[in-house]
Amino acid sequence: MKNIFKIVTICILIAGMSFAAIPLSNRTWIRVGSLQSPVDAWGAERGWDANYGIYEGLQWPAWYNRSDNFVIDRQFMACRDFTDTGGNLLNYKSVKFMTGSSATHVIPQVLTQTGKYPYCNISVDGVTQYVADYLGDNIDPDLPADRVVTNIVRTGMGVEMTRKIYAFSQTLNDNYFIYEYTFTNTGNTDDDADIELTNTINAFYFGLISRYCTSREVETPASLNLRSNTWGAHQWVYHTPMSDNPDIPYFYTWFGQLKTAVITIAYNNVGHPYIPAEGSVKNARIRSPQFAGMGVLHIDKAYNDETDDKSKVRTGWYIGDGAPGEGDDAGTWSLLTANFEGRGMYDVPQDVGAGHKIADRMSPHELIVGKDGAGTNSYLSFGPFDIPHGESVKIVLCEGVSGLSRKKAIEVGKKWYLAYQGNTVDLDLPGPSPYRAPEAVSETATDYDIYKDSWVYTGKDSIIQTFIRAKENYDSDFGILMPPPPPLSFNIAPQPDMITIEWADNPEEDPDFEGYRLYRAMLAPDSFYHCIFDGNITDGTVATQYYDKNLLRGINYYYYISAYKIDPVTGERIESGRAYTQTTIPTSLKKPPRDVTDDDVLISDIARDYAAGLIGDKERIHAVLGMIRVVPNPYNIRNRTITFGETTDKDKLMFYNLPGNCTIRIFTERGDLVKVIEHQTREGMAAVADEAWYSNTDSRQVVKSGVYVAHIQVSKDTDEPETGLPLLFKGDSIIKKFIVIR
Repeated sequence: MKNIFKIVTICILIAGMSFAAIPLSNRTWIRVGSLQSPVDAWGAERGWDANYGIYEGLQWPAWYNRSDNFVIDRQFMACRDFTDTGGNLLNYKSVKFMTGSSATHVIPQVLTQTGKYPYCNISVDGVTQYVADYLGDNIDPDLPADRVVTNIVRTGMGVEMTRKIYAFSQTLNDNYFIYEYTFTNTGNTDDDADIELTNTINAFYFGLISRYCTSREVETPASLNLRSNTWGAHQWVYHTPMSDNPDIPYFYTWFGQLKTAVITIAYNNVGHPYIPAEGSVKNARIRSPQFAGMGVLHIDKAYNDETDDKSKVRTGWYIGDGAPGEGDDAGTWSLLTANFEGRGMYDVPQDVGAGHKIADRMSPHELIVGKDGAGTNSYLSFGPFDIPHGESVKIVLCEGVSGLSRKKAIEVGKKWYLAYQGNTVDLDLPGPSPYRAPEAVSETATDYDIYKDSWVYTGKDSIIQTFIRAKENYDSDFGILMPPPPPLSFNIAPQPDMITIEWADNPEEDPDFEGYRLYRAMLAPDSFYHCIFDGNITDGTVATQYYDKNLLRGINYYYYISAYKIDPVTGERIESGRAYTQTTIPTSLKKPPRDVTDDDVLISDIARDYAAGLIGDKERIHAVLGMIRVVPNPYNIRNRTITFGETTDKDKLMFYNLPGNCTIRIFTERGDLVKVIEHQTREGMAAVADEAWYSNTDSRQVVKSGVYVAHIQVSKDTDEPETGLPLLFKGDSIIKKFIVIR
């Protein structure tokens, strides 16, 4: 194995000579599992996105809005007795990885993402769903993971860092990334191919101080002034003291009680519950149940010894934003080996040292008042290593996020909400922890806070289980059971009275393929999905098409399809990832044009009577176009819950019983044109009679309260389908009035 590693190292050295620097700003996104995050070219990440004014990254569960948990990784290297390119002997040499690194310190060379499978071609209502392409042609079916990001960075120290990041879609392993760091003494300190140094790197250390914010939802509502936690100001950090000789050295962090001079919270705020002051119980849930952290999976004993050596690991928690700057070599050495400015705590975790208990009112921020109000970070350091020229050492970490599922977060949040209001509620507690000793409970805690916190703290077990799964995955040489490949195409096509769903059959090439599962959600893409079809080999029901008919008119629907196999050991389904095929473009049930009038007269009879001269144009138009309805009418903002929902469709009105081809022009009562909608039947598709309007103008402004007039004009001659006789003519029109109340 070591010989193979040396060969790879030599190849990297040779290939590295041909690299050219890439911009620090280059970025790729991993979007394949329930954990999704960006990766930056400069070798570490800072979550701040200046374009949006938010911290982003480590989104979990990535299916939901505002699920970001990341702030920043401050990452460093340092060594002793370094001889620079001028022949000068320096006591220390360091590198700081940051967004504004100078070209003499950090020189990014490679940032690529490779996929095991290509993107699925998703089409909804004839519209191709856009996917940000981070793969290009980088497809390798032999990858051990769904995605592998390769990031190579040269440094002014002459140590080249190769960071490989492995991401998985398999549902038991899709909430973590595995980071494989290889540090190679290339002696190349700049962007050209020349080798400047050939000396041994002495007493090399690598480390990082990372801050999380679990999660971005804590900044809502603004009235509670919780925004300060969006940079991690109120995070607890637990770490495994190395004196305990942990099987997996790790840390995790979670949102703690918040207290400020501005606000006094009359309840325990762990988990950030939705409170009565914000609204009704229907919206109640735990909004920040996430636990985020890192585990150490492997660290080489030496450049010539791959034995896992935990004695080279240092864990802890770290106070605030103060850290050595670029070029502060002695300060960086102190950070990684000693205690820079006394900010590091290594022997006792933050929560343990504070005497933290279940459902107490203790704010983690109070532990650092007067030291640095920015908050707490995790701390990891690795070393020392001596690395001769041309040799390498490897460090492997995992980073993950876990906690209560969204369904459980809603259940716990609603029960807490009701109990907080004084209602009698069954506050059932979780069972004993499988990984931790029982925690003490605050003597002054209420039953409902004990209930809430006990469930939130099961996230500690979830994140520890995440580290264990990542360790098993890595130790088995990425031997987890991979699901069948996802379908290469997924097409959603509304037809009259049903939605037709089709997908490619390429997953059936997997020798262990068992079947497909089709999932559906309504109203919004981040609502709950339910399996509506399971076609499998065992039951003889495998299919690549499904007709969805049990739908409500005017409601938006979303889908995803998975292929699965059965784990021969556990009997569990192993499904391809939801992220591959989930639709984000809405579709809805479309009704065909009606075949009977409001007066129960057959439309075919209308066509016959008109052809026979028994009725004129006025009667014909009234009978056919008179059936058009605007729903709801009046549209009242207070009635959103009984119309089309409160999320993406909150402003939607529907036009029902339209002809197959017509133009809808919407005017104010005084005659100002605000919107033009072309309702058309696509070639090869049956005519549908429904069209949505989101109460906006052509300039995308939401309309005001008032009376509106819809002029519906037929845009194409239409024959009655049963008789083939003329039914509508281009130019036929009708006017409908409706009311909008805001």
